[in-house]
Amino acid sequence: MANWYIYNKKENYINNLKNKDITKLEALILANRDIVDPSVVDMFINPSLDKLHDPFMLKDVDKAIDLIIETIQNNGEIRIFGDYDQDGIASVMTLLDGLLFYYDNISYDIPHRVEDGYGISNNMSEKAIADKVSLVITCDNGITGFDQVKKLKENNIKVIVTDHHQIEKEDNDGWVNQILPDADCVINPHRLDSSYPFKDLCGAGVAFKLMQALYMKLEGDFEYLFSLLEYVAMGTVCDIVSLTDENRIFVIEGLKRLNATEKYAIKALLEEAGWKKEINEYTLGFILGPLMNATGRLSTAKLAIELLMEEDIDKIHEYANELVNLNNKRKSLTEEGINKCIKIAEDKSYDKDDVIVIYEPSIDESICGIVAGRIKEKYYRPTIILTNSSKEGVLKGSGRSIETYNMHDAIGPFDDKLESFGGHPMACGLSIKVDILDEFRIFLNKNSNLSKKDLEEVINIDTQIKISNLSLEFAESLESLSPFGKDNPRPIFANKGVDIADIAMIGKDKKTMRMKLFQNGNYYNAIKFNALDDYEYLSLKFGGKIKGNKIDIVYYPDVNEFRGNRTLQIKLIDIR
Repeated sequence: MANWYIYNKKENYINNLKNKDITKLEALILANRDIVDPSVVDMFINPSLDKLHDPFMLKDVDKAIDLIIETIQNNGEIRIFGDYDQDGIASVMTLLDGLLFYYDNISYDIPHRVEDGYGISNNMSEKAIADKVSLVITCDNGITGFDQVKKLKENNIKVIVTDHHQIEKEDNDGWVNQILPDADCVINPHRLDSSYPFKDLCGAGVAFKLMQALYMKLEGDFEYLFSLLEYVAMGTVCDIVSLTDENRIFVIEGLKRLNATEKYAIKALLEEAGWKKEINEYTLGFILGPLMNATGRLSTAKLAIELLMEEDIDKIHEYANELVNLNNKRKSLTEEGINKCIKIAEDKSYDKDDVIVIYEPSIDESICGIVAGRIKEKYYRPTIILTNSSKEGVLKGSGRSIETYNMHDAIGPFDDKLESFGGHPMACGLSIKVDILDEFRIFLNKNSNLSKKDLEEVINIDTQIKISNLSLEFAESLESLSPFGKDNPRPIFANKGVDIADIAMIGKDKKTMRMKLFQNGNYYNAIKFNALDDYEYLSLKFGGKIKGNKIDIVYYPDVNEFRGNRTLQIKLIDIR
């Protein structure tokens, strides 16, 4: 059972109360998210394109712009190197669409997830050399492509690296030095010598800043430039970067444009997927994102680029249908993989380990990360899922972590025994010889340093609000704080001692719990998804007679829209 905590950031709240442009509730919610600097609060409450940071504050952007203009003037070929996930696809499209406004001698390449792996592959660099490309611009990768960048440079190809991933560092007698690829320009907000005020851009965000600088230099069409935010919004949401600062502006402005998009490919993709509602952050993260990610998982991410670049309507629908079919296949493979891993975890008691490490040879390599995430959620433990790689005797997989466990640092001391390893505190990718798998599992669990409390899920609550104080207008007013995501979670509240007037399990699989709650003479509709365990808990607690009893709830007020009618609905997060 999760532990409930009400935020206690009193000093932040007192500081925000000095701001007369926000309400007391906004002051509290922003305080709980550590948003207190007046300029950052203003950017949050009044997001607008004129508040975007100057792109020339990014190191090497000025040199990169000069290099792009020089290449265009010399009629050289520009090739964009992307990545195979949604952010990589969005990054490629941001550069492609942005540059095509000025120039058409442009091509792109994306690695194959299984055949090439992450980053600039040798195949990509060799093909660029053979094609006598003049300039390579990387996006969402390249910061660790040392050998490939060197080879490109040795063959007289100019290289601009744009990336947002962490930079390798070395400790030199107490001085920390950054290790950068030997490119002509390296644009990354994480550079140690960068003065850029916001570090948490995604790959598409960094690509957009390069295009913003180009359009400023050439006095370009800014409405066309801002249409690129349709892609940037997708990359920002799907790569789970902070939805604060200028990322918030990217997503808000991108969503505005997506809901009035002239890009037929996006409209066709949503149509094929059956999405008929407004496009919001959920649409990006759970509809468009998975559809495009499925190409890189089960086929090639180039398919998503071809869809977005295609102009023939029939071909667009053909591509869109293929993406939907690939994603449906991915869903099926994911569910099969999850069920197999749950069985292994419980049969071998791995679910009792501090760190779950599971090898299942039937799982497709491309979905190990998704399966790891779902297993992590079920048991609330750091989880690594491994399967067979193309190399005999070597396993390959992905890990997903919990807030209290830095997966990258924990695996680091074992790195010299791994075939490959990379990642960050919350996720990793690795390859390992099968004959040392048990040693790896024992090492991680012996050195986890996780306490029982660390392995209990925490729910942070903004404040206590009785449901009898709620209204449809209140629920609607909270939407002004959206989009919700990393560093800006949806505001949630708590209420003790709420009466259960009615309860039922509904839906095709009977996993959704619908309740009618009662307080101060009024009834309130409430719903909780994936609630089989909750229903069993209540049945056990109240001896099978749930109605008429009281519960404590953590929830958020939501707007339920059905046939044009909008009503208040309480979305339950947890109960006890």
